[in-house]
Amino acid sequence: MVRFVYFFIFLFPLTSAAQELLVNGGFEEENICSEYKMNCAPEGWIYNVPSFIYYFNEPAIANGGTHYIALIAGNTKKPFYRTFVRSRLLCGLQKGKSYRFQVYVKSVHPLLDSLGIYFSDYDFLFEKKPYNKIIASAYFTNAKYKPVKGDTTWQKIILDYTANGTEAYVTLGNFKKAGVGGLTGIDTENNFYILYDDVSLKPLDHNERMCADWKKTEAEIYTQDERHEHLTRSMVYYKKKTTLPIKKVTPTKLLKVDTLVIPDVLFATNSFMLNRQATKVLDSFVKIINGKPMDSIVVHGHTDNKGEEIFNEELSMNRAATVTAFLQKNIQSKFFTKGWGSRKPVSSNNTPAGRQRNRRVEIFLYLKE
Repeated sequence: MVRFVYFFIFLFPLTSAAQELLVNGGFEEENICSEYKMNCAPEGWIYNVPSFIYYFNEPAIANGGTHYIALIAGNTKKPFYRTFVRSRLLCGLQKGKSYRFQVYVKSVHPLLDSLGIYFSDYDFLFEKKPYNKIIASAYFTNAKYKPVKGDTTWQKIILDYTANGTEAYVTLGNFKKAGVGGLTGIDTENNFYILYDDVSLKPLDHNERMCADWKKTEAEIYTQDERHEHLTRSMVYYKKKTTLPIKKVTPTKLLKVDTLVIPDVLFATNSFMLNRQATKVLDSFVKIINGKPMDSIVVHGHTDNKGEEIFNEELSMNRAATVTAFLQKNIQSKFFTKGWGSRKPVSSNNTPAGRQRNRRVEIFLYLKE
């Protein structure tokens, strides 16, 4: 019976949430600035200008929670004037891996198409180039969910970004090459504003995990409290430097995934009880993996499409639960268990051989690097 059991590398999403790489994405946590000892900015996010007039606590307007921020995309009298806000990543990004950026934006001005995100290995606060000369890492016009022209309500923007492996900071703002001119249409107001709320950056690969030192990085991010004179002096100092200081960030870690497949023949017919051969197989599996640096174990049960689906789902869940209970007695790890019934076949249900392949329990072993 051992011939029915095989190992292979198989990528499968965990049931837990993806890893968030940005702090305070909803801007709810307030920073008490070191200069004036007041809540003048969101924690973890720093403007290239004093920010207290662009940080709002208005539940009726915010997309989620009570806070949101505003950025200037242009100015009637100074068309190339614009503001930016940046945050440091908790972990670096894996080269070649994809990440999902999401944000809610809102404006009465038709300027959302010129917005984007800019990843850098240096602090954008010390940027030397004119802002309109900077090419964004990704523009909202190319997003998976892009802005809708004429919509002045909160709009969800989703874009997928492929990393180059040097990212340490992300910056939000207007990266349009041309200036923004004309009248704002708002009495006595010369600035063209964009509102932002609920920012998120997560790996698309669910096998990606936070780097080992992310808590240390988080503490450093929250410790940076200068927002006014101290920040201005620092920006002037570094902008005079020949080269900007590069921030090296520990990248996220990837989990290795091994899979053990337990076929239907190792269970009693239409039952979730393991037979003697199945116990031997699982004993062998436990001996092989004991001592390995495990992150978690996922156990999924499956059936063919014969019979009632309610029965199939119950049988698949019970089989997965039986395997999980056996492993939990011998392995210290986080476990996730699910029964899929006949919803995830690996072969055709039109033949006896195909149906037998579909009747299985899969054990996904997620290993830390």
